[in-house]
Amino acid sequence: MSQYANSPIICNLIASINDCIDPEKSITDFYKLAFNIKTAQGFGLDIWGRIVGVNRNISIPPDDVEAFGFKTSPQSFQPFNSQPFSSAGARFSAYRLSDERFRTLIMIKAAANILNTTAPNINKYLRLVFPDKRVYFLITGHMKGRYFFEFIPNKFERHIIYNLGLLPRPSGVLIDYRESPPTGIFGFSGTGFQPFNQGSFA
Repeated sequence: MSQYANSPIICNLIASINDCIDPEKSITDFYKLAFNIKTAQGFGLDIWGRIVGVNRNISIPPDDVEAFGFKTSPQSFQPFNSQPFSSAGARFSAYRLSDERFRTLIMIKAAANILNTTAPNINKYLRLVFPDKRVYFLITGHMKGRYFFEFIPNKFERHIIYNLGLLPRPSGVLIDYRESPPTGIFGFSGTGFQPFNQGSFA
């Protein structure tokens, strides 16, 4: 009421209650940690994974999983009291992807879900999946296509390509895969391929 509008005690009580129940910070946190895929973390990414249809746990060790072992050059194993033994030989195993790896997997699966599978669109998609590597989709015949990788995919990339099958497959098209790094293939100058006596025919 108007006679209490300037009461310091009542005004302080109202301000304190507003600070306690103000949803602005909670809404901001929810948007940052769950709703916005670019900044989501932990449980937020798990929700996005369920929406697009991928799991954070995979059956192969990703490249950033570290294990205890002997000193190597370059260093690939860790000393005592820092990492566990490798379980790469276990029959049943699951590896939890880091937030950044899982975010990448979610974006790839989301794009695959809505992609119009024409050759130009597939090649745009491949630039999203492998931004710094040469890979392309070729039409090799009637209802035939090929994914050509000019590199050897790492474990995480192999999981995307072969285990999850996230590379688009146009309906009714027979797909095959070719992994051929230019460093080992004979070819013409300017292509990145090798000269005589340095590489084999593809």
